[in-house]
Amino acid sequence: MLLRAPARQSSRRAAARRWCAARPAGSAALISLAGTWLIVLPFLGTPGALLQAGVAGSAGLGVSVPLLACGLVLLRRLPVLHAIVGPVATSLSIVALLTCNVGGLLIGTACGVLGGSLAFSWTPPTVDTSA
Repeated sequence: MLLRAPARQSSRRAAARRWCAARPAGSAALISLAGTWLIVLPFLGTPGALLQAGVAGSAGLGVSVPLLACGLVLLRRLPVLHAIVGPVATSLSIVALLTCNVGGLLIGTACGVLGGSLAFSWTPPTVDTSA
């Protein structure tokens, strides 16, 4: 029984690698990180409340929830929409500079722009039909 566990684990790793290779997983993770950072930052109660914006909560939700949705679409549902979701995520991240406490102290914007750029430039794996 102990001898079969490594084989099962290696097959799970291989399946996870195939699943990740068929999706822009890195860009989806960066976009989701940006959305999470932009949601959390206005509600942290940081020193000086970062510019004391009265609409910081609604602006944070208005930008970060669509960013999270972009990350989930890339990761879970339709990775073929990478050419649409990438520029949308990049645009939302740039909008976060104006609306969300200086773009989540630029961390959220940087992650979102980098993730959106990676999503746009991702190419689906090709299937080798010559065999």
